[in-house]
Amino acid sequence: MNKDLLRVAFKPLTFVNRIIKKKDIIFFYSNLGFRDNVKAFYDYLIENEFNKKYSIVVSANDWKDFVSEAPDNVTFTDNKKGIFYFLKSKYAFYSFGKYPIKPSKDQIVVNLWHGMPLKKLGNMEKGLEKIDYNYFSYIISTSKLFNPILMKCFSCSESQVVITGQPRNDELFAVDSKSDESLRMGADKLIVWLPTYRDSEQVIPLPGFAESDVKILNGKLKEHGMRMIVKIHPFQKVVGDLADYECIEFLTQDDLKKRKCSVYGLLRAADALITDYSSVYFDYMLLDRPMAFTVGDLEKYDVDRGFTFENPYDMMPGPYFTEPAEVLTFVESIAENRDEFRDKRRKVNESVNYYKDGNSAKRIKEFVFGE
Repeated sequence: MNKDLLRVAFKPLTFVNRIIKKKDIIFFYSNLGFRDNVKAFYDYLIENEFNKKYSIVVSANDWKDFVSEAPDNVTFTDNKKGIFYFLKSKYAFYSFGKYPIKPSKDQIVVNLWHGMPLKKLGNMEKGLEKIDYNYFSYIISTSKLFNPILMKCFSCSESQVVITGQPRNDELFAVDSKSDESLRMGADKLIVWLPTYRDSEQVIPLPGFAESDVKILNGKLKEHGMRMIVKIHPFQKVVGDLADYECIEFLTQDDLKKRKCSVYGLLRAADALITDYSSVYFDYMLLDRPMAFTVGDLEKYDVDRGFTFENPYDMMPGPYFTEPAEVLTFVESIAENRDEFRDKRRKVNESVNYYKDGNSAKRIKEFVFGE
């Protein structure tokens, strides 16, 4: 069933949701794996024993992976059965996907989303201007800069946008030396590369890279005793099997899941980040470490998708790559502890991250539950 038909099919459930009496249930939803902000906030509530005061229900496409380790008073279920729990819940949270059901007056539904928008999304995208995306009571933000952008993307009011920071970023401030060392594997420095999704099938999931370029990059990393982890976007199609190199490892979302590691565990361990148009670099700014950007198709991307800022370069505090050789220069700079973009990075960080701590989940808890 496509999204338009889904909205029509769910429309009567908004009326049903108004009349069903709500219970002390905290509901979580995800249709792209139980992870990211929704998982981070769930973990926080479990750590603070909210499952002793509330029934907690998690509805996710990968729900079976969590059933065996479910804490007391926590239920994991699929997204079809999850509808019935949602209709009875006083509180609901989602990051990926949602039920197109309007919250009732006795219900608080929070859109935790999955990153502050650098790329246009929702009602800002061409052809999607009239679609209703506002199926929440509140949506979280990281700063005043993003509030009007989120209002445009989701056609919501200013009162619905709450600056709390993102729960997933709390992991950046956690201490997990054992996990960090297992990712570094004894290397002097670790660089994490997070390419964003591109609608293509790639043999090498690095923009503009051929196999020969990867081999040269591997040699440069080895020369400096460094290591690189490339985290492939969950939607990216890759042709053939990915071969790991001595100093470069390619990881999928499933690989991270098997290791019980999140993207934010990767970022915490990284000495530097390479990305392109993924807003994850706004999060990484909280660590005040070097970053760089592959921008070879930025102009095309701007035409095809578009950015929320008139000049995205203003928001990208690091060197820009258009060819593989420039990546080698960045590796050299990290090896030599050169950080030429520190001042610009800190200036951008001031505008995109109001809070610079590991207490985002706590702020959401206090806002929603008043505790």
